[in-house]
Amino acid sequence: MKLTKLNSRRVTLSLSAGILSLLMFSCADDEVGQNQSVSTNVVEADAEMDAVFEDIDDLSSISLEATEANSGGRMEEFEDDRLCEGVFSYEGTKESGTITLDFGDGCVDRKGNVRKGIITISHTGRFFAPGGISVVSFDNYSINDIQVEGTRTIENITESLSDTLMFSVTLKGGKLTWPDESFATREVNRVRVWERALNPLNDKVLVSGTASGVSRGGVAYSGLITEDLVFVRNCRISKRGKLPVEGINVVTTENNIITMYFGDGECDRRVRIVVDGVSDDIVVE
Repeated sequence: MKLTKLNSRRVTLSLSAGILSLLMFSCADDEVGQNQSVSTNVVEADAEMDAVFEDIDDLSSISLEATEANSGGRMEEFEDDRLCEGVFSYEGTKESGTITLDFGDGCVDRKGNVRKGIITISHTGRFFAPGGISVVSFDNYSINDIQVEGTRTIENITESLSDTLMFSVTLKGGKLTWPDESFATREVNRVRVWERALNPLNDKVLVSGTASGVSRGGVAYSGLITEDLVFVRNCRISKRGKLPVEGINVVTTENNIITMYFGDGECDRRVRIVVDGVSDDIVVE
C-alpha cells in the first residue's frame, strides 16, 4: 500500500512537472511572439517615419535648388511628378525667402500617392552655401491621408562648395497621425549627405545619426544608425514616400534591441529585422 502511494505521488509529480514545463514553453513562445509583434510595430512606424520625412526633405531640396540661379552644371529643367502644376511658389531672393508647396485638396503623383495641404520652407542664406539654414513646417499637410506635423530644421554644414553637400537635420515635435487616429511621434538629430549627380534622378542621400519617439502602438524607442541609410531619388516604391535601399538602423525599446537591415541596394519594400537572435522579413507598405 505504501509502495502504491509512493508510485502514485511520483506519477503525480511527473505529470505536474510535465504540465509546468509545457506551460513554461508555451509562455516563452507567447512572449517571443509578443516581442516579435511589438518589434514589428516599432519597425514599421520607424520606417514609415523615415519614408515620409525623407520624401519631405527631398521635396525641400529640389524646391530650394530651383531658387538658385546657378545649377552647377546640372540639368536645370526636369519634371518632378510630385509637384503638380501651380503647387510651387516662391517669394524672396537667393539669400532669403519662403517657398510654399500648396498641394490643395490633392496632388497625385505617378505612384498614386496623394499629397494634400501645405509645406512651407523658409530659408536664410543660400541653400548650397555653408551656413545656409532652412526651416520646414506644415499646414494640414498629409500624404495618403497620413497627417504630418513638426518643425524640421536643415543647416548646410558643408566645409566647402562641392557637388557633395552635408546638412545637419533636426526634427522637433514630429508626429504622424493615421486615418484611424493612431499616431507615432519622433525627434531627430541627424546628418544628411547629398551626393549630387549630373542627372538629378541619379542623386543619392546618405543619412546618419539618432532618432527617438513613441511608435504607433505606444512603445517608446530610440534609434541609432550604425551604417548609413542610403536613399536614391528614383526609388519611391513605398506608399509613404522613400525607403532606404541600404543601411542598418538599431532601435532600442525597454525590452528589446531591434536591428533593421535595409538590404544591399535593391529598390524594394523589404526590411529584415533581428530581435534576440530571431530574424524576420517584413514589407513596409
